Amino acid sequence: MRDGGEVSTGGPEAVHVDWAVPPGPRDWLYGTGATRVERGVVWLTAAACVTALLLTAPTTWSWGTWLAVLLVTLDVTGGVAANALGTAKRLYHAPLAPPVTRLDRVLHDPLAFAALHVHPFVLVVVVPDATWVWALWWYLVPLGGVVLVRTVPVHLQRPVALGVAAVALVAAPVVGAPDGLSWFGPVMVLKLVVAHAVREEPYRPAPREPGVGQGLTRA
Repeated sequence: MRDGGEVSTGGPEAVHVDWAVPPGPRDWLYGTGATRVERGVVWLTAAACVTALLLTAPTTWSWGTWLAVLLVTLDVTGGVAANALGTAKRLYHAPLAPPVTRLDRVLHDPLAFAALHVHPFVLVVVVPDATWVWALWWYLVPLGGVVLVRTVPVHLQRPVALGVAAVALVAAPVVGAPDGLSWFGPVMVLKLVVAHAVREEPYRPAPREPGVGQGLTRA
């Protein structure tokens, strides 16, 4: 696949694929070059999940617990949509153009990126009925899922990632969950294994200007 754009005609509709990361500062949250609509999808997802949390979480939580859980919820649920954006796929799975900092290398590595998500250990400190077994389980399961996905061939990454998510969801009751947080572990798997670790084509809106698509390869 070339660094520039490609148009795939293998399906019912031509789609534009572009692996070239736009110039400018790297946006590790959405992927460099995310549109307003793409950012909106991320924030709408997070807002809907926060609303659901407010309606279902225990009323006995302290303000400190609420604040920590809300911040974690924003990051984890919004991250599912953000990591699935074409701009994020392009930034995280295309080679990094120089200059590359040490932080860039860490964030660009799928396993290191997942390892930075110490959210379960934050929650076990602030949520009264959370246990260290629960926290360790939901820290290690996404890491194991990322290792597995990055080990298999690319054409198997998506089904394997979804398989990991299915197993994680069904097996979640094995370790139990704090009241109001039964969703947390499976959503972590969705964010880190399904949305982030899988290498997929970074689809983009098709070029509209005459001549922009010239030189594109057709599959």
